[in-house]
Amino acid sequence: MEKVANNRGNQRLLFRLEDPLTARFGSPFFAALPESPGVYFFTGDAERLLYIGQSANLRARLGSYRHVAPGRHPKRSLRLVAGIRRIEWELCDSPLHAIERERELLLERRPPFNRAGVWIGPPWWLSGEPGPGSLRLHLSRAPGEIGPLSTSFRYLLGPLARGVVRTMMPALPIHAYPHGLSRATVPLSLTLPLPDPALAWRLVSGFAGGDTGPLLGLLEALPVPASEALAEFWAEEAQSLTSYVYRQVPLPPASQAIPEVPPKIRLITADLF
Repeated sequence: MEKVANNRGNQRLLFRLEDPLTARFGSPFFAALPESPGVYFFTGDAERLLYIGQSANLRARLGSYRHVAPGRHPKRSLRLVAGIRRIEWELCDSPLHAIERERELLLERRPPFNRAGVWIGPPWWLSGEPGPGSLRLHLSRAPGEIGPLSTSFRYLLGPLARGVVRTMMPALPIHAYPHGLSRATVPLSLTLPLPDPALAWRLVSGFAGGDTGPLLGLLEALPVPASEALAEFWAEEAQSLTSYVYRQVPLPPASQAIPEVPPKIRLITADLF
């Protein structure tokens, strides 16, 4: 009996190591988060701002960070979660307001764990070549078919390509997806073997150009995977796609684009200590 108790204790310890945020803040904290749009802030030691994000549903998005684990997420995400000491959020009137608020704050604060949106770089253009049995996608700085697209589109290409593959081949296991799609940041050129490349390109090009409804609708209609890990993975992918807003022209210089930030913003805070 004593051996069983020790094993259970070890199991609890392993779970805590895999879920540091629940261990730090407690399950009631995550259950009480608002299901509202907003911007969230992760702060580390010495009051250092680590990361800014936004979501149409703060409870779902912040809760997803509890499941960041080795082997399923990049080392950068693991380091971020390990360093979080305080969580704050600012409620917004709508998902679009949250997206715009995040854009303003990223350019102003430039947190170290944010890669997209902290500077205004040259835009991207997306091109596609539907062929017999495959669709080739190419993202380039040179003018192409669709663009100019914002700098952050570079990090959306992976969720977009994976989403199209999933809608067209829902029974295909994720480990059998085309080479390169398993990376957090996929290659700039991708070849996707698909049963209907022309339809796939219409979904991709329409989404990139701002018509996000067809692809999001197809994804939403798919059954939730039986695996909890896969369900969480696809929920995070859907969150990335849902947050996309097409910008027809490159973002203007920060001095023109960012209004003065109010001296006081209403933040709701959870402190670790």
